[in-house]
Amino acid sequence: MSSDIDGVLVVDKPEGMTSHDVVATVRRRLPRKTKVGHTGTLDPFATGVLPVVIGKATRLSQFLTAGRKRYRATVAFGVATDSGDRMGQIVETAAPERLAVLDEALVRTALTGFVGTHPQVPPAHSAKMIDGERAYVLARRGEVVEMAAVDVTAHALALTAWDAASHVATVALDVSAGYYVRSLARDLGAAVGVPAHLTALCRTGSSDWTLEDAHALGAVVQADPEAFAAMCRPMSTVLREWPAVVLTERQVAWVLAGRLVALEPAQASRLGAATVVRARLLDAAGTLVALARHTPDGLLHADIVLG
Repeated sequence: MSSDIDGVLVVDKPEGMTSHDVVATVRRRLPRKTKVGHTGTLDPFATGVLPVVIGKATRLSQFLTAGRKRYRATVAFGVATDSGDRMGQIVETAAPERLAVLDEALVRTALTGFVGTHPQVPPAHSAKMIDGERAYVLARRGEVVEMAAVDVTAHALALTAWDAASHVATVALDVSAGYYVRSLARDLGAAVGVPAHLTALCRTGSSDWTLEDAHALGAVVQADPEAFAAMCRPMSTVLREWPAVVLTERQVAWVLAGRLVALEPAQASRLGAATVVRARLLDAAGTLVALARHTPDGLLHADIVLG
């Protein structure tokens, strides 16, 4: 069992496990009652980057979950399933003559129509809550699930491979939080007039992390305490896109006491405080002390104090 850790462990989630399974596996490496969570659910058949937050870092989850996600998706045309992926039951099959005219150019052109911000209807087999129950629970009971559209953003979508013989596309995505790749597969099929579903999905990036940063779950399980601790990234390495201000010793004491922080001129200049909404507060050693809001009167209010 590893000693107390506050940080982020980036796991390369294997196929067949739920995100909760991964969290439970990491939790077994930690002292009892250590808080552990993740920053964005991956379906069991999906693989890839799953940041696991540990200890005080769980207080950063809301911000990390909201970060951009990147995926490599495999979309098969010709068949649609009730879940939108290969784990579901077939609900529609394309007519041979329609499938015969589907080509790379048609798919590539259709894909451009999904770039930008637009409403997306989540899959019926999703973790969305409806009247207190998960949508997938209702769907598995055979109930009709009406899902409301939600605005999502695709910053970039690219067709990276096309298998003409099997009518399978590989798509690279850079998207906002809350984006359903299964919905893209469904909607892309509708756009070209051929049913489609997702056959494979790998999250290649989440916020600043990529697959190169991720550790295989087997390595996490087998690591000795020292190696496990080395796998975990300190809280000071997260939310690096946020502006930061290094506090004086007195200012750190103010933050820990719940007081507002008045910036010194040099700090305000480096921070660009006039345009900052939120900032990271660091001590002289670079340790993340708190997250703060910049108030209209020029003070910093630390609303998440990590100590």
